[in-house]
Amino acid sequence: MSAFETPPPALDVETLATFVRRHWGLSGSLRPLISERDQNARLDAEGRRFVLKLSNAGEDRGQLALQAAVLRHLEGQGMEGIPRLIPTLAGADAAEEETGHGPGAVRLVTWVEGPLLSAAPRSLAQLESLGAFVGRFTRAMQGFGHPAAFRADFLWSLDNAGGVEGWVADIADPARRALVAGLFARYRTRIAPRLAGLRASVLHQDANDNNVIVDAANPDRVAGLIDFGDMAHGRTINELAIAMAYALLDAPDLYAAMRAMIAGHVAEFAITEDEAEVLYDLMRMRLAMSVCISSRRAREHPGNDYLTISQRPAFALLERLGRIDAEFMVALCRKAAGFDATRGVAAVRGFLAGAAVAPVVRPDPGRAARLALLTDGTHPEMPAFSDRAFDAWFAAQRPASLPANVAFLGFGPYGERRSVYATDQFADAASPERRTRHTGIDIFAPKGTEVFAPLSGRVLSVTYNADPLDYGHTLILEHEAPGGVRFFTLYGHLAGTLPELLRPGQQVAAGQLVAHFGDWHENGGWAPHLHFQIMTDMLSQAGNFFGVGHESLWDVWSDVIPDANLILRLAPESFAVDPHPPEKLLARRARAIGPSLSISYAEKLKMVRGQGPWLIDHTGRRYLDAVNNITHVGHCHPHVVAAIARQAARLNTNTRYLSELILDFSERLTATLPRDLRVAYFVNSGTEANELALRIARTAIGKKSTVVLDWAYHGNSGGMVDVSPYKFKRKGGYPQPDFVEIADFPDPYRGTHRGMSEASGRAYAGDVARCLEAVRAKTGTPAAAFIAESISGVGGQVVYPDGYLKAAYAHVRAAGGVCIADEVQCGFGRVGAAFWGFELQGVVPDIVVMGKPIGNGHPLAAVVTTPDLAARFANGMEYFNSFGGNPVSMAVGMAVLDVIEGEGLQARALETGDYMLARFGDMAARHPLIGDVRGRGLFSGVELVRDRATLEPATAEAGWIVNHIRRQGVLASTDGPFDNVLKFKPPMVFGRAEADILIDALEVAFADLAAGGGA
Repeated sequence: MSAFETPPPALDVETLATFVRRHWGLSGSLRPLISERDQNARLDAEGRRFVLKLSNAGEDRGQLALQAAVLRHLEGQGMEGIPRLIPTLAGADAAEEETGHGPGAVRLVTWVEGPLLSAAPRSLAQLESLGAFVGRFTRAMQGFGHPAAFRADFLWSLDNAGGVEGWVADIADPARRALVAGLFARYRTRIAPRLAGLRASVLHQDANDNNVIVDAANPDRVAGLIDFGDMAHGRTINELAIAMAYALLDAPDLYAAMRAMIAGHVAEFAITEDEAEVLYDLMRMRLAMSVCISSRRAREHPGNDYLTISQRPAFALLERLGRIDAEFMVALCRKAAGFDATRGVAAVRGFLAGAAVAPVVRPDPGRAARLALLTDGTHPEMPAFSDRAFDAWFAAQRPASLPANVAFLGFGPYGERRSVYATDQFADAASPERRTRHTGIDIFAPKGTEVFAPLSGRVLSVTYNADPLDYGHTLILEHEAPGGVRFFTLYGHLAGTLPELLRPGQQVAAGQLVAHFGDWHENGGWAPHLHFQIMTDMLSQAGNFFGVGHESLWDVWSDVIPDANLILRLAPESFAVDPHPPEKLLARRARAIGPSLSISYAEKLKMVRGQGPWLIDHTGRRYLDAVNNITHVGHCHPHVVAAIARQAARLNTNTRYLSELILDFSERLTATLPRDLRVAYFVNSGTEANELALRIARTAIGKKSTVVLDWAYHGNSGGMVDVSPYKFKRKGGYPQPDFVEIADFPDPYRGTHRGMSEASGRAYAGDVARCLEAVRAKTGTPAAAFIAESISGVGGQVVYPDGYLKAAYAHVRAAGGVCIADEVQCGFGRVGAAFWGFELQGVVPDIVVMGKPIGNGHPLAAVVTTPDLAARFANGMEYFNSFGGNPVSMAVGMAVLDVIEGEGLQARALETGDYMLARFGDMAARHPLIGDVRGRGLFSGVELVRDRATLEPATAEAGWIVNHIRRQGVLASTDGPFDNVLKFKPPMVFGRAEADILIDALEVAFADLAAGGGA
């Protein structure tokens, strides 16, 4: 007979006391303890407490040997809170005595002090401590083995869960029977095949609340574990699963309770990823086994009401868990164990970080005008999204000046806490906490707005989720990342056109039309918008998915449903309202900044970040930068940024100390220049560089007289304004300085000698000769210098006639002067066909001036000249620039050259520039307002005239167009003597795609102007 079939011993206290005296030589008081199969009593003797255990006559002696071996092993491991086995006077683990039903083993173990867990108040701290205790116990049991632990037929072993599946039929209630049958079916397919690959060890297997001891002084601390009668060899993770099954029975928050126990356990004994994935199911199987066994015994013993009463807590917990997505609970276990909540999330995030994606709506939402639709009280006047008044309110937010072709979108943030989710569908069976955090990104736009697939994939489901405040028409697409990792995108609140567009199983291409925004009556009762989200796992869902998650479980939800901005790629400002918008900054600026500092556009912009050819404003809207030549290799280029940070963290000081950096950069820079241009000076701006260039020339020649071009601009210092007719001839200027001679501006379109021929070039160069003679007439000596941009910038993006600089330089040198090429705007490959603008004219200057594009906007500029001029400049007066040539600037300069060369930006400038000029030419054929198109590479201009015969400048129209395309999200500016030239000098990363955006915006602006938009 087994211990289950043999009645437990029921000896009187006096007989038990005799056993204690006989075998341990102890005398004391005995008090009976409750026990299922054995007879136990507490012994108080000689100031200590023990437990006397008399085994059932049918108890397997091998099991008693196993228990003794485990207790000795744990004592040797230093495991606290475990009973210690007290040897008999004969040195044995146990003694034999008659039980009344046959011989039984009598043993003595130490008492573990403290109340039972069942009598202690519950807390998360206590559960974490329980998990930690089980973890320490499991760690201590690693490496222990015993033949009696292999109990293949042990009913309560979780490894044998399938053995009681046939008893599901004994569950009386049909609904409960179906629930448990479903658990066994899931166990067969999902769990049982994985068990052989999991770690195994000898387990306690019964850490229930009547076997767990807590600290009397601190009930949050688990102090011990007793009753080793169910020990067996099994999957190591079973230990935690069994403890969790009992600990969760009355937990008000199952999520928090599970996390606490798992976190405590892994802090002491880590579990594997596979173990984490089966833990939840094994926990439920312990409960399923319990109700099956009790139901079988209730059928065998129909008069024992206790058997059915005792299963009620287990059924109650199983029913609660049955209302929760099982795969979400698996994800929770994974996260609590220290893994990502889903296996694929890291691969999906990595793939999406670099994947090419199509816009979900068009135009690209990154370029749309926008409003962050926050529900946190930021917009106190905003109706709820479920209030039909929202439509009118949102329409009223669209700026009146916004062109019709520009989308105005509202964005609802990922992760936003929303009080609107108040209906029962957002309540939770496992926790009193509602789901309130938004797991997608909302895009608000008019009903019927088209939706496009951002990635290629397969239609997983097309469903109508009809509950109020649900998604309405819902599309889910399945995608694949490298390595076969699947992930999904969901599109909610769609129009009834969805079923007509797609069917499950259909392949879709990136950029394919897949849906339209739904109206109120078909999208769950919301204002027209798209709820877009990514799922790394469908969990147990089909046709629908959670759109809101728990605050306390956000780390789990954000792995299951990562930020959809991985695909949308909207600037973070799209989801916030700036407390300091442009109108507030303008008021501060009026008080703090001098009014002569200009600011662009009729509607002022506040830029907060840059990326490549894009600038991003305070609302998160991306503007295509078609005018900022200073950020030569693109805004915030990562290679340049890294160079700044790296060197700034190491050293930044002046040039009075030796350094390889300044020499390395000087040699690399001058290697790009022809002939004898080998000596470099480094300064902080183009203005400083031009000042220094003129100082070198004037010192070398011994004269100050300078010849400049009309409408030239060389800097903002006093000395540079003196040689900049663009400044001193205009409003607020002053008479021409007496040491400056102004040569005729060599404008092939509007100047004295029209055309690009060499004859025109020589004719204009003749005026340089005239200026040189004027200098000689005034001073009796020739001019010191001739300074000119290699292509005129502020003069209107003017490319000089062929041979102009060659002839002009010849006149200057014949008169003993120095030729200075101002390459601040046109150097470093911008002109495409050459690295330096002067090379287009076939000349070699004596001095070359470079400005901030050399450092991508970092305060770095340079002057390069010949050894001869440098020697003549060294006349005894020291030249020193505190931070010109500092180590950080030199590192930046090297990084910029790396990018120009490494990314082939000069070739790109040529290709993109030719493409732009061709398209400008096509526009000119259709728009009479365009008088001239000119430029080289990414340095181009479009001159606007009201009459092509008279060349009357269209100044107002040019300003109107610049502001119009700014409203479309494209940044340009005007230049030229009449401010009637649209100038384009974008960052060199500008490509054909960006050129198309620019030109499409211009087409709209010209069309609107012609239609009466009016300047």
